[in-house]
This record gives sequence, structure tokens and C-alpha cells, in this order.
Amino acid sequence: MNRLLDHRLVRQCAPTLAGLKVGSLFCLESSPSETLCKQLAHWNKELNPRGVCVRVIAERCGRSFIYVYREDALKKLIAEPEIRHFLAAYGYTDFSTDCALAFMTARIRKCHCFPHEVGLFLGYPLEDVKGFIINGGRNSKYTGYWKVYGDVTECEKRFACFRKCFDVFNKLFEKGYSLPMLTVRNAA
Repeated sequence: MNRLLDHRLVRQCAPTLAGLKVGSLFCLESSPSETLCKQLAHWNKELNPRGVCVRVIAERCGRSFIYVYREDALKKLIAEPEIRHFLAAYGYTDFSTDCALAFMTARIRKCHCFPHEVGLFLGYPLEDVKGFIINGGRNSKYTGYWKVYGDVTECEKRFACFRKCFDVFNKLFEKGYSLPMLTVRNAA
């Protein structure tokens, strides 16, 4: 459909496409809703067979926030008792992926900000999400793709893996690989 937008998705979401993360979030300048709907339909047609879904979770200030996620990985994450307990404290009651995403989207729209539990939907460790909330985003032990309050060594390894993934996926995309070719099938 639009190779420039495909490249944007690869540049922002490579670890999710590779199955290394539950989800990724990026924003696009809002285009007419029909154009965006067509692009999302195109991405979902290409990526759904490989276990990846794409949806808009917020629109504000002329930008659309696009959530790219591995449905099976998100379902597995939300099934964890610790995660459910944490999300329940923020009002989540239905833990199916669709309902949890709908509730998160409603919270974003209601408070006009990104509630901190969004980090879980992006694959951040629960300990780091809790640490961020408790510390108001300060006093982290390390900062990489997110602020680390827990296991720095493990996060450094993950961040290095993400950097390598971004590099490899961008090079392959520039060589002509398509989104489906780059997306690992059902990696979760």
C-alpha cells in the first residue's frame, strides 16, 4: 500500500514483528480517516496471519497513536495472575485481549494521557511499571527503551537484542523485504 508507512512501522516496531516484544506503539500524523482505515486494513491483512494486530488506540493533536501487538503474547501476559491483579487495581475487569485493549483505550481517551499500565501492553516488566509509578518516573536504575527499576542486567540484554533487531530489520526492509517477510509467524 504505502511503502513509506510500512518502513515507519518496521523502524518503530521491529522487536514486535520479530516476536521479541508483546507490543509497540508509534504515532503517525493523522491523515483523513479513510486513508488511515485503509492503511490499518492493509497492515492487518498482511500481519494477522503471522499473529500481529494493528489498531489505533488514541488520536490527539493531529496524530494517531498506533498499537502493534502480538495477540497470543498479549493474551498470555494478561492471563498471568500478577498482571491481572495489577490491572484490576486500575479498573480492568474483563481480561480478554479485546476487552482489556478497549478499556485501556477508553482510559487513554478519558484522561487525555497514557496511563502507566500501558507499559505492560508494550512488554515492559511489571517491576519496572510499578517502579515508574511509585517513583513518578524518577530514580530509575537504568534508562533504555524504558526506565528500569528492576533487573538492569536482564533489561540491558533485551535492549541490546532490540537494537540488533532494529538494525537487521531496517537493512532487510531497505533491501526490498516486505512486512510479511520480516514478520515472524506466531513467535509468542
